Amino acid sequence: AGAHLGAMALLRQAEWELGGYGGSSPWSPAALAGFVGISGVYAPDDRRLVEHFDKKGLYRELFWSIMEAGFSGSRADEALHRASPVAILRECGAECGGGSGGGSEGLARTQPPVLLCHGSADTSAPPSQSADYAAALRGAGVHVTERYYSGKTHTDPFVTDPILGGHDALLEDIVAFVRGERGDRLPALPALLPRLLVDIARMMVPF
Repeated sequence: AGAHLGAMALLRQAEWELGGYGGSSPWSPAALAGFVGISGVYAPDDRRLVEHFDKKGLYRELFWSIMEAGFSGSRADEALHRASPVAILRECGAECGGGSGGGSEGLARTQPPVLLCHGSADTSAPPSQSADYAAALRGAGVHVTERYYSGKTHTDPFVTDPILGGHDALLEDIVAFVRGERGDRLPALPALLPRLLVDIARMMVPF
């Protein structure tokens, strides 16, 4: 939810800024050093994603209700589309701002650089969500970097790996993104728990 909500906040603020409605707003997304999305969902209007969630136990009726689409999905086309960063970006060429400096050119001007990180074995939020969002960002002229971690699940990069210690790939990618360059490798972190306990917990985590 965090990556999706963060992406939506930036895009909606950009819409206000480009549309001339944010005159009294004290901030612009472009003022941020960058946006980092980890294991995110960015296209809730993708029917394949809804089917995926349904099979995983987040039944479509519950998903529709969470997304304000009605328990029966009667408002799904409208509500899910409105809550989709990918859909917003795909439409921005014609609708974001309009006129001089509008469209994708205007949107690119309002957005910070983006880093998208995802485990390749994520069965909760498919890594294709990050890939689709990255493609939509590039199509709108936004600078984006992608990082995929082989064999990592939904929570491995930011929960399991830091607990196990060693060199943290996600942390190193974020530090390099913030610094604007990849310098010396960060020191290895100490393990917080024995691997056996972490492996048992990992098998029990539903994500």
